Parts: sequence; structure tokens; C-alpha cells
Amino acid sequence: MCTTCGCQNKEEKPIVDAPQELAASNPSGFSRRTAIIGAGGLGAGAVLLSACGSKDGQTLTESDGRPAEPTDMAATSDVPIGGVIQATAKGSVVMISQPTEGAFHAFSSVCTHQGCQLKALKDKSISCPCHSSVFSLEDGSVLGGPAETPIAEFPVEVKDGRIWVG
Repeated sequence: MCTTCGCQNKEEKPIVDAPQELAASNPSGFSRRTAIIGAGGLGAGAVLLSACGSKDGQTLTESDGRPAEPTDMAATSDVPIGGVIQATAKGSVVMISQPTEGAFHAFSSVCTHQGCQLKALKDKSISCPCHSSVFSLEDGSVLGGPAETPIAEFPVEVKDGRIWVG
């Protein structure tokens, strides 16, 4: 006979309904259900945190900065010969270079290594402040790593002294 409920079946365990009885049978309050729910919550939390992360304090960019349609980004006089600028218009951010007089190029402003926002440096290069990758002003190729992939180049059209990208 079962001593807990008085039944005659030794194989059958009693059903515990009352919270006091449950607490008495499991003084720690930790159950299999609690463990499973907790593990599931930890897994979901890890996924959410990794999706919200950033690299070296830099906010990751969702796209490569490409304008959705041809966009007036800068005046030709704004871009120094042998140099580069970072131009922003209509929510798009691009790197515009003029490696030789009259030859304009537009590139993504997002590093291909880990998605950090690129910078136009005074030493006339496109550089990543996160891990020091350097890209060519002429074709966006990698001049120094850790990046291994060139930055995307966008179509450029010069009209009436203005640089249109897209």
C-alpha cells in the first residue's frame, strides 16, 4: 500500500495537486519543467543578443550604402585629385574617389571584413577604423587586411559638375 495516498497499487505514484505538497516533495523548487523552460530562454536570449551585436563599438550597417536610384551625391570640386570623400545623400553613404583628374569612382562605405563604416582618411585612402583594412581608390580592391574581399563599386555619372551615384 502506498503511504502517501493509501492506494493499493505499489507501481502507481500519487498525483500531487496542492502547492504545499509539491513544495514538500521538491524542497529546492527546481523541476524538470523549470530546467527545460530556462534552457529554452537562454538559447533564445543568446540568439537575440548576437543579432544586436556590434564589432569594436561600431554600429553595423544593414546595407552597403548603395542608393536605391541614381542620386546626386557631391560636386566634382568636393573630391580632391588623388583623394576620397565620404558623401551622404537621401540616406545613402558612399565613398567617392578621384584617383586621377576627372576619373571618379563610387564605392560602398561598408567594410567587407565585419561591416564597420569606412572612413576617408587624410592620407588619401579608404580605411576601416575597426581593424585597419585599406582599400584602393581606383577599384576598391584590398590593399591591406584583414579584409579579403574588395568593397562594392557603384555606377557613377558626372552631370553639370555633380557626381551622380546609382
